[in-house]
Amino acid sequence: MDIRNYKDSIRTLAYIILLTAVNYFIPFLSMAVMILWPVPIVYLVQKKESNAVITVIVIAALINGFLFGTVMGLMTVIGFGLVGFVIGNVIKEGLSPLKTLITAVITVIISQALIFYVSSGMLNLNYQTLLQQAVESLSSEFDQQSVEQLVTAQMSLIRMIFPALLAVSATVTGILNYYVSAWYLRRRGLNIELYKAVSSWYFPRWIVSILIVISLLLTSNPIFLNINIFMFFLAFLQGFSVLMYYLSTKGNSFLLKSFLIFLIFIFPPVPIILILLGMLDMWFNFRKQTNQPG
Repeated sequence: MDIRNYKDSIRTLAYIILLTAVNYFIPFLSMAVMILWPVPIVYLVQKKESNAVITVIVIAALINGFLFGTVMGLMTVIGFGLVGFVIGNVIKEGLSPLKTLITAVITVIISQALIFYVSSGMLNLNYQTLLQQAVESLSSEFDQQSVEQLVTAQMSLIRMIFPALLAVSATVTGILNYYVSAWYLRRRGLNIELYKAVSSWYFPRWIVSILIVISLLLTSNPIFLNINIFMFFLAFLQGFSVLMYYLSTKGNSFLLKSFLIFLIFIFPPVPIILILLGMLDMWFNFRKQTNQPG
């Protein structure tokens, strides 16, 4: 047996275990790990047959489960393992960059939904128990009845809009998984066609605008409330694209872009401004893109 034939598989396995350890011991880096986790598997898919890749994922799941717990082993299979396997095969099959990106987002949505529901069952999460624990932890400082009403209302809202929250989270993660994976494959010498830059993105104005109006009129319905949240998120993405476009025209300052992205998370008016900017760009085409209706 020539160990060199297994070099890529062993390296992929090592990267997966290392990233899992970082996620486990340094929790504040979890978001970065979620973006990087599928990348080694995406690369391995380009080098090996599917059976070999699945074997590596299963071995990684067993090791992660033994070292970091059952949930982490589960995430290796139906989490980043599934995402990396699908993205890698879609790229390997030569699908268009747009179809690859859409497939990545859909796969992450399915993956995150599976992780949530399966892990909830495995951990026996009871929302009534969580509610009671939250009330008890706060009732010592505030009136118990008021706290219970507040926590109940918040939990009810979160459960109602959970599909939209899942879709938004998975869309962001899927986009980053795709771009980082494609970037890494290009760095490794593979000729991967990349989808257009975020600064050139746009969404269909009629579909988004009509759904926003209809969902605003019917927000009392949970389905339309979730649609409303996701459509505003698409408007936000287009506004963010406009911002990146104008920053790119003024110079490609990484520090400035990083600072503005940081502001989005800590300064609530910024996302609202970007939503408005995105909706206006859908109709007035501020970037004067020839392939964007405006």
